[in-house]
Amino acid sequence: MRGKKGFHMRLSTWRRWRLPGAGVAAAAVLALTVGFGGQQQVQYDAQPESVAHSKEMYIFSSVDSMVATSHLVVYGTVTAVGQGRFTGADEDGTTTSQVRLRSVTIDVWDVMHNPKLSLVPPSIVLEEEGWDSQGRGYIVNGVAWSQVGDTGYFFLRRAVGNANAYELTSSDGRVLAKDGALQPSNTDRDLAGQIAAIQPDMFAVKVYNASQSYAAGTLGAAGTIGDQPESVEGPGE
Repeated sequence: MRGKKGFHMRLSTWRRWRLPGAGVAAAAVLALTVGFGGQQQVQYDAQPESVAHSKEMYIFSSVDSMVATSHLVVYGTVTAVGQGRFTGADEDGTTTSQVRLRSVTIDVWDVMHNPKLSLVPPSIVLEEEGWDSQGRGYIVNGVAWSQVGDTGYFFLRRAVGNANAYELTSSDGRVLAKDGALQPSNTDRDLAGQIAAIQPDMFAVKVYNASQSYAAGTLGAAGTIGDQPESVEGPGE
């Protein structure tokens, strides 16, 4: 697969695995739409059929560090999911490997961390991968596609290439509240165990305390570990 550039979770170390039973699930398509450059029509899978593994910009050892590195942390509910913008290009400038992002609308119930005191509207947009150029759905680093009704904590950074949207700070950056327990977005990480061990009614307190520590200058943002393009606000800002 050609190298890609210019999208928020660069797949420079791309590995892809097919999800069990994905052939049947993906047979139902989300939509029929005009594809790249109007040259072809692309059918977009209603369900992901594979998992892509990518090097990430941040790997966190604690919730506190993830808070400090996020541009925004909100508690909210997913109210809509649709097709988003096209992004990515091959190193030779062509778009044969271009992908389409999913556009996820989150109704914000509470702003937990907002270090720049930015205006946060009642609804915000989260971008996530996505579909490849042939319309095949995939997830990245084990993070399931967002679904309408998902409610919980979203740790966000400004999206690369779209100042009006956000992306997860890392694959750990979505913590849903389900059936009286916390559900981490990436169960393969050590941080997932820490999150699952926290009582749901104490998680908001932990996030708030970390935000206060960051504001007081006693908690710093994590350093980047990858070579992905930085968002417009930079690390820890």
